[in-house]
Amino acid sequence: MYRSVILFLCCLLFGFTSNAQKKYSIKSKRAIKNYELASEAYRQMDNSKALKYLDVAIEQSPDFIEAWLFKADVLHETGKTESEIEAYLGAINIDANFFPNVHFNLGNAYLKIGEYQKALTKYEEFLSLSNSSDRNRRLAEKRLESCRFAIKSMANPVDFKPVNLGDNVNSEFDEYWPSLTADEELLVFTRLLTEKKEGTEVKIKRQEDFYVSHQEDSLWMPSEPLSLVINTEKNEGAQSITADGKYMYFTACNRTNGYGRCDIYYSVREGDVWSAPINVGKPINSKAWEAQPSISADGRELYFVSNRKSGKGKMDIWHSRLIETLKDGKQRWTQPTNLPINTADNEMSPFIHAGNRYLVFSSDGLTGMGGYDLFKTERDKDGKWSEPKNLGYPINTFNDEIGLIINAKGDKAYFSSDRLKGKGKDIFSFEMPVDLQPQSVSWLKGNVLDAKSKSPVLASLLLIDLMSNDTIIQIKSDRTDGSYLVCLPSDREYIFSAEAGDYLFYSKHFEMLDDKKKSNPQQLDIFLDKIEKGKEIVLRNVFFDIDSWDILSKSEIELTRLYDLLAAYPKLKIEIAGHTDNTGTEDYNLNLSNNRAKAVCDYLISKGIEAKRLSFKGYGASHPIAANETEEGRSLNRRTEFKVVENQ
Repeated sequence: MYRSVILFLCCLLFGFTSNAQKKYSIKSKRAIKNYELASEAYRQMDNSKALKYLDVAIEQSPDFIEAWLFKADVLHETGKTESEIEAYLGAINIDANFFPNVHFNLGNAYLKIGEYQKALTKYEEFLSLSNSSDRNRRLAEKRLESCRFAIKSMANPVDFKPVNLGDNVNSEFDEYWPSLTADEELLVFTRLLTEKKEGTEVKIKRQEDFYVSHQEDSLWMPSEPLSLVINTEKNEGAQSITADGKYMYFTACNRTNGYGRCDIYYSVREGDVWSAPINVGKPINSKAWEAQPSISADGRELYFVSNRKSGKGKMDIWHSRLIETLKDGKQRWTQPTNLPINTADNEMSPFIHAGNRYLVFSSDGLTGMGGYDLFKTERDKDGKWSEPKNLGYPINTFNDEIGLIINAKGDKAYFSSDRLKGKGKDIFSFEMPVDLQPQSVSWLKGNVLDAKSKSPVLASLLLIDLMSNDTIIQIKSDRTDGSYLVCLPSDREYIFSAEAGDYLFYSKHFEMLDDKKKSNPQQLDIFLDKIEKGKEIVLRNVFFDIDSWDILSKSEIELTRLYDLLAAYPKLKIEIAGHTDNTGTEDYNLNLSNNRAKAVCDYLISKGIEAKRLSFKGYGASHPIAANETEEGRSLNRRTEFKVVENQ
């Protein structure tokens, strides 16, 4: 596109006819001849030869302003920005008004290398002219705003001390697009391999594959290829994994089962084995370009980039929710929605944090340091995204910043950069500035096992917000080892449950309202009991008012689960048992616990469970499960349980 514009301008302004010298600012036939030879070389896509002819023309006629301008444009195309600036300055020194657009072009060049004050001056000079195009005036005004923002940001830098992840992760090749499990024990990234010949690197073949590194005792272990099932002779890249590392979504292009040039695929891990990739399909993928997926912690929300025609800009960020996973492993997703943060330009590299409220992305359409900058936006309880905020300098620079992820705790970020000369792109980490950190997310992990045989159990795991009744996370344990990992965003109360066929359910209560608990991950192995006579389960999410047997409304989720169990097994008979701590008299505690147990029975009967299948008893403080000397112990002793009386 840029090349065709240069050729058009050359033809329009200067001409390529035999008597073209009449249209030039100089009369040197030799200089004009070399200029025309440069034009011919440029049309033949030979920039190097074009620059040589232009240098000769300028040497022959130092005031040949057209040659200076042409040289600047060719240098712009070849990415030699500092030399481009020198050429534009050479033209301005001859006649600053000959080609008014030179001030705009020079401002762009200064902006590209971070010379913000010089760029600002040039944009102001350009905007003071009356004979400039409306399009360029709009761009100049926008970039002038970026210059002012950049100057202010550099005067107020954020704390930024990047640390290279080391040679066990980074290599002589380029590493980029990191993704991380919530416990930070598994790092997946893309590596760009190139073939070598006779000891000299020759880019005959560029091969993007996935690699993985495990963290042990705060050290990253030597990286290895992720999977031969996923890594192919074609390119795979821009991956994103769920918090537990069980699902990976990634970009692959030009596949026979693709819908467009690039599509989003996914693979599932059981144990250490990854499944063959599956195309996510419609409506996520289309005839357009879909790439750069970011999957939510529990795998139920997907953010991705597409240039589909229904978007707001060139590249937009889109969002979709998982409807269901079918028996054949294929998934159904909602029709993607265009995020309100998108501009008329490009938004790319989305990353949704484990709390599912904080989104990082790159944009060249918002005010920044020039090129692509990293921004954050946060979603409130009503689902509305906040005004994007620039992450600041020096996280953002005059270079393009594309791609950044943040750990679950919210205090550390990972990104790729070529800041070490001679190393190519490496993966770095840095401590996230406090005022930019997302809401902290802790996690719970362990294994779901059969209580008797200790063999793995494939269980459904739910994390439910106790106040809103919203299901925050819905996953399954690994069928090969029973492993699971669940994120616990702070500032909420949760019900956590595990269910599997022919087993009694497990439930637990988590209160993440205390700041001290926000980053306190826990190991919890869950042992599920078969539905057998004599088995007992604590109903940890049944709540009563103090000194009362009125059931609180937030108990309904747990009681509904108990109702569902009884409905699924119509021969099941149970006893509801009430327990208290040792506060109060024995008679008081027996009466209170008995009435609470009865209240649960009455609730189940009101929902349709036959009374003959239910019994109740209050045990007062006679069956403690913890010491009554502490509030924590007393809290554990105040509980409601049920016991299987009969199942036949």
